[in-house]
Amino acid sequence: MDKAVTALASAAVALAAVKLSGGRVVGGEIGQASTSQYKAVVRKLYREVWNQSDKAKARAAAGKFISEDHILIDPSHPNPTPGVDAYMQMAESLREAMTKMTIVVDDLICQNNKVVAQISYEATVGGKEARWTGTAVMEIEDGKIVRSWVNSDSLSALIQLGLLQDVAAAGSSVGNAQFERAVTKSAGPRGRGAGAPLSMKDGDLKVVQALLGRSEAHPETVLTGNDWLQYFDKVVDSSDDEDAATGFTNRMRVDSKTGLDMVV
Repeated sequence: MDKAVTALASAAVALAAVKLSGGRVVGGEIGQASTSQYKAVVRKLYREVWNQSDKAKARAAAGKFISEDHILIDPSHPNPTPGVDAYMQMAESLREAMTKMTIVVDDLICQNNKVVAQISYEATVGGKEARWTGTAVMEIEDGKIVRSWVNSDSLSALIQLGLLQDVAAAGSSVGNAQFERAVTKSAGPRGRGAGAPLSMKDGDLKVVQALLGRSEAHPETVLTGNDWLQYFDKVVDSSDDEDAATGFTNRMRVDSKTGLDMVV
């Protein structure tokens, strides 16, 4: 009898702990199940909302995964509107601008009630194709996403689609011209004077290249997700006369402008 009472008491304490922790038990079966459930919410979100071309179906699905209290946390948009409608306005604007777009979930990492999604975008606009990557962090409560943090390489997408000229390539007359127009416009009549020429300084060029992580022109073909990993493995294994490590080292160099390792 004493053992039965003790067992019941322990079960009651465990149940209370689960309730207080929101259903998460570290190292236990409940914690593992919750991790799978959280990841499933994110996978279904991208499959049934972002990759759904039918607007009505996408909106219906969004209500299953997005909370009415949801907020997109983005410093460039300091006054976000909460709720499912605001979330769908963002999704629909992207879908309407790029009708042929797919988001691939490359990987998911879950800690407590937050899921990090490593994603790849593929889109076609005006006959031009673009591939770029992004990262999204989503906080989940009661089975729905309440907060999102999203970062994507939109600059690469704009360059690939021909909507923005690349300014990173050193010595590029096109890049310099683009930079000159931007700086001249921002300087205005109180600066160097409207229309006054202004070339990119070495210091400015280094900042651009450091932020972009390259000094070469943007590649014509961009690889994401598993395609990039397969390319990386191919570079490592491509030497017939040298071992893999030496072969890869010979194909790497340190970029003089950014200090980053570059594959050549």
